[in-house]
Amino acid sequence: MKFRLLSFVVGLCLSIALSAGPGFAQAQELKPEPELVRQMLQEGWSKVAEGVLQRTEWGQVETFTYGEEGLRWTARKLEARLEFLEKEYASNPSEELAGIIQSLESQLIETDDVMTSGVAGADLVSPDELMNCSISYWATAAADRRTDVVGVTANASAYFHSNCGHIGNSYAYARAEATAGTVFTTKTQEDPRLDSSWVDSAASAAVSGSTTCYSEAFAKAWSPQLNITYEVSDTNYSCEPPVTPLQTSLSGPSDVWLDDYSQSCQTVTWYASPSGGTPGYTYQWYVNGYAVAGTGSSLSRTYCSTNQGVEVRVVVTDSSYPAKTAESTFFTWIYYEPSCSSNCTCYEEDPWREERMLRPPVF
Repeated sequence: MKFRLLSFVVGLCLSIALSAGPGFAQAQELKPEPELVRQMLQEGWSKVAEGVLQRTEWGQVETFTYGEEGLRWTARKLEARLEFLEKEYASNPSEELAGIIQSLESQLIETDDVMTSGVAGADLVSPDELMNCSISYWATAAADRRTDVVGVTANASAYFHSNCGHIGNSYAYARAEATAGTVFTTKTQEDPRLDSSWVDSAASAAVSGSTTCYSEAFAKAWSPQLNITYEVSDTNYSCEPPVTPLQTSLSGPSDVWLDDYSQSCQTVTWYASPSGGTPGYTYQWYVNGYAVAGTGSSLSRTYCSTNQGVEVRVVVTDSSYPAKTAESTFFTWIYYEPSCSSNCTCYEEDPWREERMLRPPVF
């Protein structure tokens, strides 16, 4: 998601300016939300507090804050996160965790400074200054189990971009921990990029292990100058063994020969061979585009005195949730040699039989 912030920042600056004037408590009840906030509410965001919007998409919790109330909410959340990490450091001290605590303390000091000086004292910009200004920001966070080995992974990234000198920050944090046997491993990475008009942050962490698995990712883009914050977080507690993709192959005879001399009918069998996915497979068979009865891993059909091509397709479904499918197609030619009539030579003496048998059937 990439916000088009020009119209929003204009409206937001005007709303912040209102907050500095007398009688703001009464004006706050009557003034409408900024334009982009109204748009976000229509797109599925929920207002969880004054100045705070949230939504959950693809497992990520997205939070957007604006104005004085949003700034105070951000400060309270920073304090809670610092308390949590300080407890983590007390039980498992590390240089990386100490650096993260110091970085969050700096963010909290910056937030407190803006609140102490008053929103009206912030270096706000006027609407006229934004007419030729492009401001964008983004944050993404993903915590999940690993797909290469048993373990967990976390990735986060964020940016703040402005082409007109407005200052912003970006921050990315990733942590992964797991136990393999009796060995506990934890990895943490952060990337703070502060006080610039063009900042990009990225962090990642991955460990292997099959118990006590945990990973988290957090990313944030914010601008005290514009008094906005956008952050995304994701957590994961699973480290199940990686599942290979579901696939299947289909086998059978490429050519079937029928004649009136020794074999006028023959039963043909095709075999499906699935692999990967979650075992506990079911099968749906199709012959020449039509579904046919049969749910096992093989399909048999009997053909008599016929000259045709047979396209067989199988769709395999595994037992995962949500279920995954894979399919395969196989083509079989069926050749039929009718018996001799009174105007042809006998089978044993027919000089053209072999040549006719090699020609593709006509449909």
